[in-house]
Amino acid sequence: MNATPAATAPAERTLSTPPPGTWHLDPLHSSIGFVARHLGFVRVHGRFTDAEGTLTITDPVEATTAEVRVATATIDTGVPVRDSHLRSPEFLDADRHPLIGFRGHRVHRTVDGWAMDGDLTVAGVTRPLTLTGQFLGQDVYPFTGGRRLGFTGRATVDRRDFGVSGLPPLPGARIFVGAGVDIELDISMIDHDIQPFNQQLLGRPQAL
Repeated sequence: MNATPAATAPAERTLSTPPPGTWHLDPLHSSIGFVARHLGFVRVHGRFTDAEGTLTITDPVEATTAEVRVATATIDTGVPVRDSHLRSPEFLDADRHPLIGFRGHRVHRTVDGWAMDGDLTVAGVTRPLTLTGQFLGQDVYPFTGGRRLGFTGRATVDRRDFGVSGLPPLPGARIFVGAGVDIELDISMIDHDIQPFNQQLLGRPQAL
């Protein structure tokens, strides 16, 4: 069956289309978040506090790619003992797998935004993943003079697909931690390497 012209035509570049170029993730102004479910229905939020990455936006935009690395050990749910358990071999095994990675290899329009198809690697296991989200806009960052972009991204994964299947050694433990994990991204990117500025701001190097 032949595709319709609307399905194959490149997206027109408009104010809602990010400009081409290479953009760098700013982890201090981004949120790499997730939501898991306790007892099957209570939403428990967490995040990773350090990441680095680039987004290479092309013209036409469909060939856009992304490369992102997240420091596994920086997981933060607000409960230190729980975070230590999540870093352990029962879950993310942060010592053996210090990075979580995403490689995006194409984008396409959706009804209300954009989607990026790629591959997510967690605990050494890689699975396909499509992120959906929106381009929020752009402006000049006054402290460095660079241009800044804003995006959202959302997806849901089954942690068992990545071998992350640990559970507490308790009767009925399968209900304590749900298998589905919602990925919730609020991303700021800038048109130059922001890490030197962030390190000066923090007074220390980032984890990556």
